[in-house]
Amino acid sequence: MFALIPARAGSKGVPKKNLKNIAGSPLIAYTINAAKKAKNVDAVYVSSDCKEILEYSKAQGCSSILRPQEYATDDASAVDVVKHFISIENIEDGDLIVYLQPTSPLRDEHHIDDALTALNNNGLTSLVSVEVLDKSPYKSFRLDDNDKLISLFDEKLSNYRRQDLPLCYAPNGAIYIFSKFEFEARGGFPSNGSVAYIMSAEESVDIDTEEDFLETEALLRKKYGIF
Repeated sequence: MFALIPARAGSKGVPKKNLKNIAGSPLIAYTINAAKKAKNVDAVYVSSDCKEILEYSKAQGCSSILRPQEYATDDASAVDVVKHFISIENIEDGDLIVYLQPTSPLRDEHHIDDALTALNNNGLTSLVSVEVLDKSPYKSFRLDDNDKLISLFDEKLSNYRRQDLPLCYAPNGAIYIFSKFEFEARGGFPSNGSVAYIMSAEESVDIDTEEDFLETEALLRKKYGIF
């Protein structure tokens, strides 16, 4: 089982954020440590276009993958990163890939182990970590060509009490698990029919801005008793 951590150099929200110090360690360190401590992860790979990130990752015991520039632009997708990984490593159809973005530092080895256990218990080959949505999409609208509201679902649902509507979930980006076969068969990350691994809002923090960075640092200090 392989863990793949994507960590390109560029970032619009927080420059060089993957190596930026947060609560005493580089941001990427939390994901590397989580992957290395997870019981069923056999190898940890870091994919990056940044020499400094790759050198740091190698020093932490990870296998470093130099990512081509075409897979490190703002337009490049996570799907491209996985395709590149599969193309250069000896990955079999049945092998599982655990995709872990470094901007989710509150996700630790226990989450990874629990997610893998849930996947095994369900007898499936794909899992997505999710969080409960605060606002129900059943009450959402789009605009037509004349800027008039159109319900995304049956209009009657927009009048229901929130507690009478089904809970809805969104991927939080912390954990994706899938087999090589399923990834290639679906043409990307499998979602429909995947095991849902539900995480709390706090655990689901995803750093994108400087404000996120500051808020997450406080959470990390609290979690690990760093003063």
